[in-house]
Formats: sequence, C-alpha cells, structure tokens
Amino acid sequence: MKNISKIIKLIPFLFLGLIFTFTQGCDDDIKFQDLVPDYTYSIIRSFEVDGQTAAINHTTGTITATLPAGTDISNVIVNTTLPDGATIDPASGSTVDFSAGPVIFTVSNNGVSREYTATIAAFGDPMIMTFSIGENVGVIDQANGTIAVTVGSQENIKALSPQYTIPGGTTSNPASGVAQDFTSPVKYTITSNDGFTGKSYFVTVTQLAAPIINSFATSEDVCAVTGIINNDASTISLILPAGSDLTSIAPVITIDDELTVSPASGVAQNFSNGSVKYTVTNLEGLTKEYQVTATAANSTQKVVFLGEADCINTLADDDAKSAAEYLRAQYPNDFAYIKIANVTETALANTNVVMLYYLTPLTSGTQYFATDTNVMTLLPAELQPGAAQAMALTNWYKNGGNLFLAGDPTSFIHVLGRMPADYSQPRGLGNYRYTEFGCSGAGGCVDTNRPADDVWGLGVRDANNSGNRRTHPIFNGLTFNGDGELPLYNAGTREARLIWHQHMDGILSPGCCGQDAVLLFEQTVNAVKLGTLRWIGDGFGYGAVEFLPTNGAVEANFDSNIGTGFAGRIISLENTIIGYEFNSNDGRINDYQGNIELLTSNIIDYLNN
Repeated sequence: MKNISKIIKLIPFLFLGLIFTFTQGCDDDIKFQDLVPDYTYSIIRSFEVDGQTAAINHTTGTITATLPAGTDISNVIVNTTLPDGATIDPASGSTVDFSAGPVIFTVSNNGVSREYTATIAAFGDPMIMTFSIGENVGVIDQANGTIAVTVGSQENIKALSPQYTIPGGTTSNPASGVAQDFTSPVKYTITSNDGFTGKSYFVTVTQLAAPIINSFATSEDVCAVTGIINNDASTISLILPAGSDLTSIAPVITIDDELTVSPASGVAQNFSNGSVKYTVTNLEGLTKEYQVTATAANSTQKVVFLGEADCINTLADDDAKSAAEYLRAQYPNDFAYIKIANVTETALANTNVVMLYYLTPLTSGTQYFATDTNVMTLLPAELQPGAAQAMALTNWYKNGGNLFLAGDPTSFIHVLGRMPADYSQPRGLGNYRYTEFGCSGAGGCVDTNRPADDVWGLGVRDANNSGNRRTHPIFNGLTFNGDGELPLYNAGTREARLIWHQHMDGILSPGCCGQDAVLLFEQTVNAVKLGTLRWIGDGFGYGAVEFLPTNGAVEANFDSNIGTGFAGRIISLENTIIGYEFNSNDGRINDYQGNIELLTSNIIDYLNN
C-alpha cells in the first residue's frame, strides 16, 4: 500500500513531463521544415532550342535535345518558360554555344535556386569534307555533289583507294580507304545518323596521259604507211613500198594533247642511216624513248591486187578491201597493190598473178550494175574494151600473166577475148554471152536475214563436172561435205550478181546438163570446169572454171573464134551465189571464212607457180 501511495503522488509530475516532451518535439519539427528550400517555384517549365522542344527531367535536373542534321550548335537560340517571379541564367531568348559540351542553366525564385544541365546535340551533317587519292587532293563541289581528282599516269586507275573525311554522326558508302575502279565515275553516299538525311557525290578521276605515241604515219594522207608500234619494246617500224625514198620522211605523230614529242610531228628526218630516236614527255616529266626504223619493202610484186582506189585503205567495197588485206598479209614479200587506173605493162612486168575482185551492190560511192542488155557495165571505164589499161592487161595475159577473176568483174574475160561475146547478137560459137546477167536494179542482188543453215558454196561432185576435180590443187586442204560440197558462206546478208554461164544451150549440143555436155564445153573453149552451185546435182552451171592457155595444143573441136595466142591461165569464180564473199555485211560471222581464205591462197599459189 505504501508503494502505491508513492506512485499516485508522482502522477502529476509524470503528466507534466509528457506535456513538456511533446511540446519540445513539435518545436523541433517546425525548425526542420524551415531549413528545406521550396523548389516549387524554381523550375523550368519548358525549354526550346531553335524552336524545338527539349526533354526535361526534373528529378535529375537534366535537359536534352538533338537538332536536325547540319545545325550549328555553337549558335542556338534558347527560349524557356518559368514560374512567376523566377529568373534564369543564361536568359531566355539568348544565343547559347553548346559546341563545347553541356551548359548549366540556373533558375532562381524567392531566394531558392536550382541548376539544370542542358546537353544539346545535332545529327551529323552528311557531307565529304576532304577527299584525296595518295598525294592528289580532290576538288569538292558541294553544290553539285561532284569531286574531281587527277592522278599520275602510272597509277592503276582500276584499283585506287581514296581517303576522305566526314563529320561525326554520319556514315559513308563505299568506305574510306576501300579500293575502287575509277575508269568511270564512282558514287559515294554519306548518311546522317538521323536515318533519313543523306548526300551523294560522284567522284571522277582523270589520269595524266602516259608518255606514249598513239600513231606514227608517213603523212596525213589516208594512203600513208602507218608504223607498227611496240610499246613494250619502245620501237616503231615503218615498212614502205619498194623503191621509197628513206632520206626525207616527215612523219605525222599522234599523241595526247598534254604530251610533247621530239623531234616534232611533221619535221622531216633521214631514216636511210638507221633508226631515229623520238622522245615523248608527259606533264609529270616522265619520258619514253622510241627507236623508229623505216625500211623499203623488197617485194617481188609477183602477186598483185587491182582496185579502183588509190590504196587499200580507201577501197570503198568491203569485200575488195578484205581480200586485198588478206593477200597483203599472206604474201608480204610478193604482194603489191596497183590502182586500176595506173595499170601498164611495165607496172606488171614482174607480176605472175593478178587478182581482180569486187562486189558492189552495198558499196557507197563506187557502184556498178549489170544492165538488161550488157553485163560489161559492171566494169570500170579503165577495163572497158579499148581502154589503155584493159589493153595492157590483155597483152600481159597473152604473154603468160595469170588472172584470178571473181565477183562482179568476171565479164572482163570477154574484154580479154578469151571468151568473146557480143551482147548485141544472139549466142553462138564465138559469142559466149552469159546465160544469166540480171540484177540491174539499184540494189543489185542482195539477200538479207538468211538463216545460218542456208549454206552457199561450190558443188564439186563428179556429176557436176566431167570427172573428179576434187584433187585439183586449188582444193588442197579443203574438206568437202557429202559427195562433194564445199561450203563457203552462211552469214545473214549475201551479195549476189547472178552473172554466170548457166549452160551452153544454143551454142553446143549437148549444151546441158550431163558430164558429156561439160566435157564438150571444156574441149570447145580449152578449159576445166571446177564446180557449180552447191545444191545442183548435175552438170548445170559453170560456177568455177580454169581457162587454160591456148598457145599450145588444143582439142580438135576447139572454137577457132578464140585466139590461140593466150599464154596465161585464168581461174574465174563466175557466180557470187556460190558464196565467194570475202566480208559479211551484217556483222554475223561467216562460219566458212577459213574455206574462202584457203581457197583464195590455193588459187594464188597455183597461178603463181
């Protein structure tokens, strides 16, 4: 009881202590609240940079924005909105430089301040800032998106590795340092990391010219001799016609415009004492020396091609030009080209065989067409009866010269008198007019778009001739199909004159078409029939004939209207539809060009020997 009394007596004092303790705790809470700043009115409510709203994180006190590609972040206008009474530094509306990194903005209000860290960036500006290939600096045209670079003559322009710089925040394709073929302009594309902004450049590389000679000729004339250039050996070889003067040749030299050559083009030099040195220099100072030699050809002139032009280069007819070039290449030591207008007996004094050949239906310029009354209109004026050149050829032939006639001018055999003909009179002995000599129209006889399986050629079967002619020397090395077909031509365009002796009806009896008729023809005109058209199965038609000399023994029934003073031979391919066309016109390859060339060289070799 005594203890309880004591506790009761203490109750008032305990109550007062609790009141004091509670009161003291409240005072401490009020003092703590007074020490915490009130940020409610010290915030940035909105933040715009160059009109674009930035993202604000009030918790971390950060502001971020990425501006469009190409923006200059060193000169950005900032606009902010704040609570009433608040201020900000840097001030709203001012221009701020963000290029060095983040900028701190401080907001103050009622004595309370808060800092915001603003980071402003820009997407990469897609552009090429510098471009070079080795030490060669490119010229950049930003407005037109082009870059031009000049490199040295020794660079491999097909594998150049450019180095270039682009702004941060961009990517490029192709990448810097990757080798490219600059024989044509190369496109480079730079893309911003915004994913849709880009710019393309076309890079053109110009290569300085190497110090080389492009062409070296004896003159500007189209018939000039052109030198054979060997850049690896640094040599040029001129082969001039026999008898040419080597003491004064003024060559025409073609080089790139930026190069120089010494001695200069057009300056006469003496090549008779050996080679002459020519030095070419380019813009880099690099040089190349050529040793140029000129020699006069030592041609025997045993093989001659006759043409209407001044030289082979200017022959208008593609077939004549191709044939002449083939002979020149095949017989380099024996070949000569003579313009028909320049034919004389002296010019042919050393000549064994003359080839006269052209096909003119598709020729621009020189063109000849058979008329309805006279096949000899296919001949130029110089080969018409009575012309000086025709008489010179006739005398040369009578004295043992040998002729190869093919294509349009086969009627020259009439002018020679070897197969006399008068187109104003009916056919008969002594008047061997062609049976067919059509194609008088302006286009001649030209077939186009012929299929490749339509093969023209010679028929050299026994039934085509008076016996086996496949062993004749002109067919050496040639392979016959079936029972005696020699394929010659299957290109798409074919030039054909239909100028030939189809048969000898009206002149001989029998005139057609067995072996007996062929034999009678051979005996009558002292000839050997060598073939007809490929698809003919009997003796019809005289597509290839060898006319033998008449100054020796002849058959009893030899036609006395033909002179007996001809010591030379003639091989005549009488009809172009046998396929003797030296150059195809439509670009489609003749699969049997090799047969035409071998047949030609066989004929030349046979007549030459």
